Amino acid sequence: MTLWQTVKSDFARSTGLRVIGVGLVLGWMAFQWGWGNDILLPSIAATAFESIDDGQSWTSAAGASVAATAAGASFWALTQTLDGIIVLSGLRLIPGITARIGAFLQRKGWVKPVAELSFGTKFLIAYATGASVLCLVDVFATGRQGLRGRGSLLAQAVAMSAGGVGVVIAVVATLTSIGTRVEATQDAAEVMVRYAKNPLTWLVIYASVVGLSTLRSRIKARRNELAVL
Repeated sequence: MTLWQTVKSDFARSTGLRVIGVGLVLGWMAFQWGWGNDILLPSIAATAFESIDDGQSWTSAAGASVAATAAGASFWALTQTLDGIIVLSGLRLIPGITARIGAFLQRKGWVKPVAELSFGTKFLIAYATGASVLCLVDVFATGRQGLRGRGSLLAQAVAMSAGGVGVVIAVVATLTSIGTRVEATQDAAEVMVRYAKNPLTWLVIYASVVGLSTLRSRIKARRNELAVL
């Protein structure tokens, strides 16, 4: 069966609510694997930080760092848990496509069961790409689809992902709390918190990174074309 035939076969069975389900899964994946959660995370952590920190006492500094870390890590754990449940359950709506992807990755030797991966590799996948991706590695490697039997794997992936994010937030929040109490850096630290609270700040940053990367690629491609001529 060709790829197009596989797609047609899966979607031929996806009528009514199944079609809506597939659309919702794809929409969630775009939010979670795109910029959605990354844009919201800094503003949530910064808001929690500012709600506790008074800019003067070291007690409030410690409390603000803890609050920011707890808020950010909790948000991340929640979204990562939802991500794993939605993606693993949703991909069962397109079993043919999922199985085909898994077969391709297995032929290339790019995936192996999570049980055979080192802790460092699992942590890197969960932290850098998300809890659901670590679960998908196991799906594609074993050919066994769905969430059933993967509850402990998802919990482990969420813990590693949220733990890594929590450490980063704790470090940034601690440095910020110190910065607001040092006269030379006080103004800069307060400005950083103010801008970090605004999701538009992070949307502009991500859009700029993508835009500059795209522009650079086009310029490079254009130079290569001119070099050939």
